[in-house]
Amino acid sequence: MTAYLNQEGSLDDIRIRFGLRSKSQLRDWIKKFQYNGANHSLTATPSRKQVRIMSRKTTFEERIEIGEYVTASGHTYSQAAEHFNVSYQQVRSWVLKAKSGGYPALKDRRGRTKSREEMTEVKRLKLENRQLKTQLREQEIYDIFLKKVREIRNRE
Repeated sequence: MTAYLNQEGSLDDIRIRFGLRSKSQLRDWIKKFQYNGANHSLTATPSRKQVRIMSRKTTFEERIEIGEYVTASGHTYSQAAEHFNVSYQQVRSWVLKAKSGGYPALKDRRGRTKSREEMTEVKRLKLENRQLKTQLREQEIYDIFLKKVREIRNRE
């Protein structure tokens, strides 16, 4: 890099002389050097700290606690993910759900249907209507079947 700044050759010449893979690598170093100043040492840019990738089961109360940890305390998603040993994406989705739908939105409703008492009147009536239509269709199919059976018996 100092060789280029001292005009000892082109980017390509210096890349070949020092065995660098590409001119862009040297160009990036020069930009960093010029931005940070000559007395600043060039080091690799620190990468993001890797947060736990695997998910784990959490309770409703834990999700509320994680949501409060981020929103009330001002921590980042990454800090919360590391602190509670869950994935970054889980923390982010829980916080967004809590912001949009409140803490009840954090409940896990997979695989469970609402009981009739929990349903609204309109939904309950729609469900009942669908069930009655299904029963009616089954009865129509049964009647058609009986009619065919009688027809076959009468031929004999």
